[in-house]
Amino acid sequence: MPTFPNSRSFTDWQFASQNVQAEIKNGRYVSSESTLLLGGPSKLAHILHGGTGDALQLQASLVPIGIIQNFSFAQSRGVQRLFEIGSKRAYFVTGRTFCNFNLSRVLFYGPSLMRMLYGAAPFAQLGYGNPFKFDNQTPSTPPDYAALFGATADQRRLLEAPGFGETTISANPNRDFFVNLASELFSVPFGLCAIFKDAKGRPYGASYLEDCYLESHSMGVDASNIVVAESVSGQAGSIAPIQLIGRS
Repeated sequence: MPTFPNSRSFTDWQFASQNVQAEIKNGRYVSSESTLLLGGPSKLAHILHGGTGDALQLQASLVPIGIIQNFSFAQSRGVQRLFEIGSKRAYFVTGRTFCNFNLSRVLFYGPSLMRMLYGAAPFAQLGYGNPFKFDNQTPSTPPDYAALFGATADQRRLLEAPGFGETTISANPNRDFFVNLASELFSVPFGLCAIFKDAKGRPYGASYLEDCYLESHSMGVDASNIVVAESVSGQAGSIAPIQLIGRS
């Protein structure tokens, strides 16, 4: 096995001849081209069977989102400093954790961004929008997630349209343009999965943003721009880490 200079001890640190972390090699970086975003049910548990799930089972309810231009999420937690009479020292009390996210995407002749985020919704019963078709397959809606839209078929039908698309007899059933954030569809949360690999295709990690709610949606048209983009921002209830296992 190759040996590396000892960089753990600061007494042996040779800044002119070695890196700080000897295990870092070129080509092992995670970049945007090796990152995948998918929309799905509101909780990771909805698509895990008995606490575990195979990749083939998970992908049945996850919809990959293409031509994403920007994606970011951030976590914050309140920390309160408490002093006491009679001491210069302080106590620290941690508060609740908050998470928010942002997405921007190019608009094209196909499903819009807000439609893609709800790819796992039971659109056959909502009254607006058509179920997705990928390779002649429709994403499945887990029963626990479908229950969030209503207990009966009448309760699941939306009163206000989130948007419209092609008719059921059209040759382009996936063209759904959703722009009405006031629709009750967006009162139901969704999930957002991010998968990261390195430049060699080796799995690095993944996370699942649970209970995502949209707060804003914006579009902009500029005479000097070639394409039209739309963006959304919102809050997530929690972030669930996912362990990726590479296939041998």
